[in-house]
Amino acid sequence: MTAAAEGNINDTVFVREFCHRVLPDLLTGAGLSDGDAHSVTVDVIRRARMLTALPADYFDVLVTPFIEEVTQHQPLSAPAWLRAAVVVAVRNSRLEDFHALGGPLRAADITAITKAATEPLAQLLKEPGTPLSNNTLAGLDMRYPRAWASLAALSDLMASHDDTEHAYSTPQAPVPGLPGSHERIHAEQATGVGPMGAGQSVVASGVDPRFDQALLAMMQQVRDGNAEVVPLSALSRLSRNSDKQLRVLDFLLAHGATVLTTNYLLNPGMVAVRTRPLVKPDSYDLRRSMKQLRGLGPTHAGWIKALRKQW
Repeated sequence: MTAAAEGNINDTVFVREFCHRVLPDLLTGAGLSDGDAHSVTVDVIRRARMLTALPADYFDVLVTPFIEEVTQHQPLSAPAWLRAAVVVAVRNSRLEDFHALGGPLRAADITAITKAATEPLAQLLKEPGTPLSNNTLAGLDMRYPRAWASLAALSDLMASHDDTEHAYSTPQAPVPGLPGSHERIHAEQATGVGPMGAGQSVVASGVDPRFDQALLAMMQQVRDGNAEVVPLSALSRLSRNSDKQLRVLDFLLAHGATVLTTNYLLNPGMVAVRTRPLVKPDSYDLRRSMKQLRGLGPTHAGWIKALRKQW
């Protein structure tokens, strides 16, 4: 699952056909200006180049947070890891900036774009890769060791197809603090959904590296010992920015929290996943997602039942 060398990427079907022909047409057809479409295209190529330069075992862990959200992504014939890779390279690009908060790109536009990207990206990922300097997707295992250890254990558990729950060793590392004031943003268009009870965040854009008021409030509750469980429809609700996502997850694990998503459980020392098929997360109705206990291991099911009693 690694990919093309930096110098050859412009000669690939992914860049030549998808990025330079298909993607701009889909973007401008949805209402983006030529300039905005170009900025998205450049970012997608940049992200694909970074993704394809990663070692295979690192790649597997990096895409794991997004596997549960691609349960219904087209084409269904593509393996889940590939559809999750499309999320990392394409969906989590500047595409998000033009979809968030009522932007011109609608859900149907995103679906058409990610579907069209899948086979070209699959071809790109078959090529031998080389390391890339200034790769912002690299080094996350060193920066956020707790988060990486939990996701690595989750990735291994999902690959086994036998067990649903697995213990792992939590690495020792300094306990992170809250983001600084210079990293914060007040999202004016708040959703009105509580940051803990509904498992949502107030965001300007899912790829924005800054921290909105709801996410900060949730982190502070965990730090102060006022919340031991963080319910989310999917890990992408923390962020679509992989660096920020793992930073928040590392913070939560460092402060002893258990993170529950529609299909995953991650806490210090244990991970769990629903047996396949996974349940499609519902970003608008977390309680609906959490009603489904099918395929959960005993510890995982116990956490979900306890959470539902609090609602």
